Amino acid sequence: MTKLLNIKNDEKKPLLILFGMFFSVVSTSISGSAVRDTFFLINFNKSYLPIMYILIAISMVWVISTYKKMTFNRDPISIITISNFIFSIPLIFFKLNLYGIFIPILYIWIEIITILSILQFWIIAGEIFNPRQAKRLFTIIGAGGSISGIGVGFSIKPFVYLFGTDNLLLVTLFFIGLTVYLSQLLRPFFKKSNDRTENFNKEQTNFLSNSNPYIKGIAIMVGLSAFISKVIDYQFKIVASNTFPNQEQLISFFGSFYIITGVATLIMQFFITNLILRRLGILLGLMILPTMLFLGSTSFLMIGTITTIYFAKFSDQVFKFSINNSIQEILWLPTKNKIKKSIKPIIDGTIRSSIEGLAGLLIFTLTFYSFIPESKVQIFSIPIILGSCYWFLNNFKLKNGYVNSLIQSIENRNLSIDNIKFDINDSQIIKTIDKTLNSKDELKQLFVIDLLWKHPLKPWINTIEKLFISKNYKIRRAILELTWNQHQILTNKKLKEIIEFDEELRPFAIDCLGDRKINTIVDLLDPYLYSNSIVLQCAASCSIIKQSPNHKKSISIINRILKNNNNENILTLMGFLKNPGHLITDNQYSIFLEQGSNELKIQCLKILKRNTREALINSIINSLSNNAIHNYTEITLLNYPKTTIIEKFNHYLTDLNINNNLKEGILRTIHNYNSKKALHLSLMILDNDDIKLVNEASNALIKISRIYLIDDKTLKQIDNKIFYFAEKAYELHQLKNKIENNSKAILINDHIENDLNYIIQILLKLGTLKDPDIPIETYIRYIKSKNLELLPLVIELIDSTFTNKNKQVTLPLIDSDFNISDSIKTLFPNIDNSIDYFLIKWIKSNDQWKKIISIQYLLKKEDSTVLSKINWKKIPSNLFLEDLFTNSEKNYINRNFLKNKFPEKDNNNMYSVLEKTIFLKSIDLFSQIPGNILTKIGQISHEITFEKNSEIFKKGDHGDSLFVIIKGKINILQNHNSIAILKRGSCIGEMAILDHEPRSADAVALTESILLKIDQNTFYELMATSPDIMKQIIKILTKRLRKINQKIINDQK
Repeated sequence: MTKLLNIKNDEKKPLLILFGMFFSVVSTSISGSAVRDTFFLINFNKSYLPIMYILIAISMVWVISTYKKMTFNRDPISIITISNFIFSIPLIFFKLNLYGIFIPILYIWIEIITILSILQFWIIAGEIFNPRQAKRLFTIIGAGGSISGIGVGFSIKPFVYLFGTDNLLLVTLFFIGLTVYLSQLLRPFFKKSNDRTENFNKEQTNFLSNSNPYIKGIAIMVGLSAFISKVIDYQFKIVASNTFPNQEQLISFFGSFYIITGVATLIMQFFITNLILRRLGILLGLMILPTMLFLGSTSFLMIGTITTIYFAKFSDQVFKFSINNSIQEILWLPTKNKIKKSIKPIIDGTIRSSIEGLAGLLIFTLTFYSFIPESKVQIFSIPIILGSCYWFLNNFKLKNGYVNSLIQSIENRNLSIDNIKFDINDSQIIKTIDKTLNSKDELKQLFVIDLLWKHPLKPWINTIEKLFISKNYKIRRAILELTWNQHQILTNKKLKEIIEFDEELRPFAIDCLGDRKINTIVDLLDPYLYSNSIVLQCAASCSIIKQSPNHKKSISIINRILKNNNNENILTLMGFLKNPGHLITDNQYSIFLEQGSNELKIQCLKILKRNTREALINSIINSLSNNAIHNYTEITLLNYPKTTIIEKFNHYLTDLNINNNLKEGILRTIHNYNSKKALHLSLMILDNDDIKLVNEASNALIKISRIYLIDDKTLKQIDNKIFYFAEKAYELHQLKNKIENNSKAILINDHIENDLNYIIQILLKLGTLKDPDIPIETYIRYIKSKNLELLPLVIELIDSTFTNKNKQVTLPLIDSDFNISDSIKTLFPNIDNSIDYFLIKWIKSNDQWKKIISIQYLLKKEDSTVLSKINWKKIPSNLFLEDLFTNSEKNYINRNFLKNKFPEKDNNNMYSVLEKTIFLKSIDLFSQIPGNILTKIGQISHEITFEKNSEIFKKGDHGDSLFVIIKGKINILQNHNSIAILKRGSCIGEMAILDHEPRSADAVALTESILLKIDQNTFYELMATSPDIMKQIIKILTKRLRKINQKIINDQK
């Protein structure tokens, strides 16, 4: 049963308790309402009924205000206990005094109990279950109320016959006690709110004028529901009391009504509501109640029989207490708990009751003054019909508001320091900044100097002048930069003094003097052209050139540095040579961009941004393949003709010989150009076999969609692509199911996970293109991190924004509520699930890594049948010239399939690169790095054998390498004492390779051992070209630090 209803093990107990609790809450309401309605309608004139609605509204305003004060900062379970105790005392009194004025007071009191009990119940249910659980479980919980309607409704008639109507209040008291008992059982499942407990000011609680449209939309829906419900209730009771004037007949009629509506509501909740919410979504669910009320009231207006008003009341009861109530509670889930606790009682209590009171006042006025006689109550259906129409319009706003509210509940917004501004006429601010400038805290000083860049410096001239003689070089340098163009503060005389006396600032002061182009600059700086310092030669020659462009000695120095191919010296020169003009040729720039260090490339790009050279566009575009300098390249390209750049992009993206790294770089910047052309090129890449490249194309499409509105025709094409990629994902799941536990398929399983990760990202990005304001990148991070608090909200957002077709194929891939195998059978029943099919498909693809791991798996499996089906002529020869495979594997392929194309040779390495990659995957430090990236580490690593008792390194040695133990035991010692014995799979020296610190202990081989050594320099070079490696290692080390911190905290406790 739990499987059929999609209930998880950890949900069973709280669900059962809440089910019983809602049964109890509704039973309280039904039994109490049966007593009050019967006694009131028999003992009082029916014309007083609207007055009761007004009195309830007036009472609820005071009750809600008092309730909020009494419950502030209390947990919901304590609130339920206290309030139910308060509910019980008057009921005991009424039981003994059911006559006269006490009957209308009971009428009001039962309404107060009903409103507050239901309000409290759904608040606690909303804190126990998240939005995704709510969609599945709230309908089941609501079924408790339906069963109550059937059970209690069926029992009313025999109970009254045996014990009398007034004794029904004993039943009400019993269920109040049961509610309290069940609420106590919920304590272990109650999630304490993390919201701060500050008081809500008038601005926060006066939501009718200040809150967001979403909250107002909920208030409008609740208000319309209350008004229409109360008018229908009045019509129903008038027609019922006229049809059944006898007390026992009337209460029997009400009992039968509760049974029928209870059964119908139960069917709705168990079989229909959940289906509607999952398949059709929030909007269609919201439309059902107003539609049925519209139809019922229209029928009653036209015919005016008990059957038609019965249908209207039936619709109100069944759809309100099933689908509408479930959705109404779901609508509150994305709002903050503090806001919900403050505003929800106002909407569900004060506003609801006030609107009901308004309905009562309207009914009383129109009937008392005979504008509408009792015999014509169907005329009241006109405002119901009009209200239903407005309800439809409000539902569209609510749907959009729900999505936006989900977005707001997930996003974290940051304040930029660039937005900080202050009033320089404020003496207190001037003093504070002055005090900070004089502080001994370097960070504070540098921070406030940064703040002053956008403000006049006059109030702090004296302090700034003093800082030029600070002992701290960083402060002096920051002040020089700040006052670079401030002649009244940093005079030329002061600059000359700095050049003469401040050795550290001298080159930069020379540069500043060059920017000012003073007449005597050549004579002043000539001595520095002959300095032994390259920095001073660069600064002086570049400053002189600014004033005297044909100065021979300066030009000679510049040319000499440019031709020496010393990256560091060229970089220094370019730092001073801000506008080199003809001094650097196109060919030199091209060489620097291709062969120079990243720092030199960045400096070239900065210059080419200011001084464009169209002849170098190809060289600049090629720089997009380098992740380390991508941002600088992107900014530089923006200064060149956009039509030229997009045409170049078109050439590169369509050229099959261009490497994918460059194509990825182009896709990361293509959104800056002609949107139509960029859109076309990005869509074209979606057909590529390389899933990483496709992911970059989907990123590009997201950026483009935020600039350029994608037309419906293109969105339809993208919808088809979503289905295509979803099918690929389900294919991968099929393959995963086949070989998940196969030890020969470690790299294939790893690649399946990697591809699935990319495909899910692609599906989510493509699915949100019609609504580009959704920050889907943030939500993808939450899905990857499996954040248990935010993940359900993200899934709910997808469920609410994707088209039915898209979410049908996307949700099963990310929502654990779905069974992937069942989804495959339903969505893609014709997927070929044979392993051979997948492997041949991968080998035929353009993805080199897929080819490699498929061939390796077949070799390990010794599957000559499938190997013989491969078209070996299309397999790149370089795969077998490298050390990816073992010698025996290469020789087997060479003899059997390549006709001895390559001469057989022995490999000195003990392990192939793929074997090293598999081994590294088992190491915690590298476990999260995808195999196709990790293989690069395998390529730079090499095996070293250590004899027993041989020394690996000593304490104090320079940490220039990382070791991974493949075989043997290593003793780690400090001061000749063993502190750890490490075995296979352990890392040695991972911190030293990152922080350059000396070894902190000795390492000695206890047995003959084989270690995999990774050198620091080659590892750093690899990380520079593959940032994914650095990201994953940082993640692992961060997790370690968190564990250590948590252990320290726990130990302190």
